[in-house]
Amino acid sequence: MAHVTVGRVGDRVDAADVVGGRARVDRDYSPLGNPFVLSGEIDRDPACDAYELLLEATLGVGRARSVEGWTPSAIGAACGFRGEVRGWDWDAALDEMRRLRLLAGRGSLRLDCHCCPKRCHSESVRKHVVACFR
Repeated sequence: MAHVTVGRVGDRVDAADVVGGRARVDRDYSPLGNPFVLSGEIDRDPACDAYELLLEATLGVGRARSVEGWTPSAIGAACGFRGEVRGWDWDAALDEMRRLRLLAGRGSLRLDCHCCPKRCHSESVRKHVVACFR
């Protein structure tokens, strides 16, 4: 099984922790960045819940397997998110997940986002990267 960890952008890591690579998954650098913009900590849980469902819909897995025609805004609303929703490129997100799975297959992979160690969408990305190795 692949060893995938999450951490904060800018943290120093041991080279052994990033044999497969290191990837930023924040919205400024990755198609997997969370499109659900937090206006405060009260938005964190609904934004992360919405991201999990959006990623499942993108990958066609989990409880979102049968969701068709849902937009990121509709997914956010279904999860109780009331803030700004930025664009989501379904194809680019899927391509990036494929790339991360290839990197993870080479060894350990580190995913970085500014949110860590708080609850973060990078945990959803990590979960779905690791799932393909089971």
